[in-house]
Amino acid sequence: MSKMQISPEFQRQMAKIRRISPPFYNNDTLGNLPPLTRFLFIGLWCIADREGRLQDRPIAIKKAILGYDDVTIGQVDGMLQELHNAGLIIRYQAEDSSFIQVADFTYHQNPDVYSNRAGYQRYFDRRYFDRQFND
Repeated sequence: MSKMQISPEFQRQMAKIRRISPPFYNNDTLGNLPPLTRFLFIGLWCIADREGRLQDRPIAIKKAILGYDDVTIGQVDGMLQELHNAGLIIRYQAEDSSFIQVADFTYHQNPDVYSNRAGYQRYFDRRYFDRQFND
């Protein structure tokens, strides 16, 4: 019996597959957000790298996730801020650029080893570090 060969292109495509678990629909924090904002949140998982990071560029995010929807870039920026305020994403600055970290991404998603790691500067909040390791 021969082993099936999987092409590198197929591996790259499969590496971007994300999942939604049933508790997602029972999350009160998400439930209090407008439907399009919840959809945007799911879409962020698909364009984030394997560590849940992506560039904070509302124009590119709108094109990638909400390209067919009648929303402005300003509205997308507002939805991203709503997600940030709800603690679902972290918007941060590093090396003169803006980034987004999807909160708890690697806990909820299990990116394949073939997924790309973009190498974006990670979010680091000293207060969080102090609270977690110095109590």
